[in-house]
Amino acid sequence: MSAQIEFFFDIGSPYSYLAATQLDALGQRLGTPIWWRPFLLGGVFKAVGNQPPAMLPARGRYMLRDLNRWAARYQVSFSFPSTFPLNTLLPMRALTALEPDRCSQAALTLFNAYWVDDQDLTRPDVIADLIGEEAVRMAVDPDTKALLRATTDDAIERGAFGAPTIFVGDEMFFGNDRLDFVEALMAAQAST
Repeated sequence: MSAQIEFFFDIGSPYSYLAATQLDALGQRLGTPIWWRPFLLGGVFKAVGNQPPAMLPARGRYMLRDLNRWAARYQVSFSFPSTFPLNTLLPMRALTALEPDRCSQAALTLFNAYWVDDQDLTRPDVIADLIGEEAVRMAVDPDTKALLRATTDDAIERGAFGAPTIFVGDEMFFGNDRLDFVEALMAAQAST
């Protein structure tokens, strides 16, 4: 039996958005579910001494062209939001509060709201309208906060330095452009 695919992501990461748009099809091709694991990219950056690509002017200019190229390749909508970077603490806690089987659809809804429709995901009312009031209420629960922190710590301990980070067992892949490597590894494991 092949290892499980874990998708560590943050709504504020444009490359997480791009990868997220491809995961349903990937899971269907592989015949395996994907475990969506919300984490705090800011916490990862702080722990490992990394910084967002957009904070470096030359890389930031390149990143926008690169994101548009990937969106065109994936044939998905993409619009750089008016508020970037986004404080993702509330949306990531809200996603963490959901049952795991609801996380992927809710995350796709939030990704689309931010990266396509330019909605302000720092506002509790916006998140409540998109994924439900209960998720927003539970976002302040100590257990939800602890779970998000634990998931972030888990990713860091396993080697994550940015988003998206994907694990197949102990094998780590970084970025939306590594999905073909994930698929190849899963296919190789299935054939053995």
